[in-house]
Amino acid sequence: MQFPHFFVPRAGGGLLIAAVAIFHIMIAHFAVGTGLFNAVSETVARRRGDTALREFLRTHTRFLILLSFVAGAVSGVGIWLTTAIVSPSAISTLIHQFMWGWATEWVFFIVEIAAGYVYYYGWDRLDPRTHEIVGWIYAASAWLSLFVINGILTFMLTPGAWLSEHDFWLGFFNPTMLPSLLIRTVSCVSLAAIFAVIIASVDKKLDRDERGRIVRYAGLWLMSMVLMLPLSLWYFVMVPAKSRDLVFGGAVPMTMFFVFGLIASTILGLYAWFGVVRRSHDVNLPTALTMLAVSAIATGSLEFVREGIRKPFVISGYMYSNSILKTDVPELNRTGILAKARWVVPQGADPRTATPQDRGRWVFDAECAQCHTMDGFNAMRPLVKGWSRPLIDMSLSRLDEMKYFMPPFVGSDAERRDLGVYLDMLDGVENVPPRPESPPQKEPPQRRRQP
Repeated sequence: MQFPHFFVPRAGGGLLIAAVAIFHIMIAHFAVGTGLFNAVSETVARRRGDTALREFLRTHTRFLILLSFVAGAVSGVGIWLTTAIVSPSAISTLIHQFMWGWATEWVFFIVEIAAGYVYYYGWDRLDPRTHEIVGWIYAASAWLSLFVINGILTFMLTPGAWLSEHDFWLGFFNPTMLPSLLIRTVSCVSLAAIFAVIIASVDKKLDRDERGRIVRYAGLWLMSMVLMLPLSLWYFVMVPAKSRDLVFGGAVPMTMFFVFGLIASTILGLYAWFGVVRRSHDVNLPTALTMLAVSAIATGSLEFVREGIRKPFVISGYMYSNSILKTDVPELNRTGILAKARWVVPQGADPRTATPQDRGRWVFDAECAQCHTMDGFNAMRPLVKGWSRPLIDMSLSRLDEMKYFMPPFVGSDAERRDLGVYLDMLDGVENVPPRPESPPQKEPPQRRRQP
């Protein structure tokens, strides 16, 4: 609670992170996959004396430099910026717990960038053997960069024994680290193959037979997408049971996006054989771009699932999605959340003398605004529209019981009632139940006159 919250009107912070992250992941996976694709392909081309494939790799590397080293670098900074301002507590935890991991990744990244430039500018300047070695240096450093980042990202879902030991290696080599690494490696080489097909489709230096041969060769790499199904099943065996339940029926959006991702991946893998390898001459630019779109759907869907199944946590078992530490809940329930959320109360305001609506809005900003907007993505106003005050109070007191992916309400009973008042006022009219009618008063008996 020591950081101020960053509010993104209508879109919300989560959607902002998702938009930047998916764009960056596509480029980053392409960069890693292209390193492996180029290193292996140049080795094959030199052994076979395949001049057309080697010249194609020169063009492929130019596209790598233009896309990954420019757009990838900018979007990579964007990832750090958006995550740091939307969820600073989580980023602070990752930096402090994995400082040497990040430092190691940065070394790999610097080597990757340097080797990439040497590889591109060394086509005609280095002897064939040296150039081939530089290509393998780029491939190894790029994949090792992925290796480190993957270990830290999977820690957020399955910290495992780290929760009790807080040991670097226990957190890094967590239960989902290996299956996730293999899934990402398959995604990397598949994206490299798709872009190879796109580039071959527009490369005018290739004749029809050369283009068909290179497309068919790239299709062999793309066939690795069929591994997504067994690898994803292995991955979900290793995630916590409640997270797995969200995918398999517990949350409809999670189930839908998981199915989208697997279907798109399987379609690409099957098409790689039947449409690319066996009928390479029929693959044109529109077809290749369609393959890229399907790949984006697969990548975006599975990334959405990976992020979503962490709920109600941002670091499972440790920090809730609203940045409240699980261990701090008892104290915050005793003292109240506004006493700790120093940034949500305006300067000069006193919660003790504020109206219930104002206190409720501050509690909303402290606990709910990281995931919910008022009007827009994941909006609160339509969610509670028509709810009565008793229903709101009951829902707030049992948030985590009604919906597993929601964190529990944290704070005092008075703050929970204030939040209920604020949510009840979102329609503009307070939904106060009508007062019960008073029972009819009996007329007093008339006194009889004495004769």
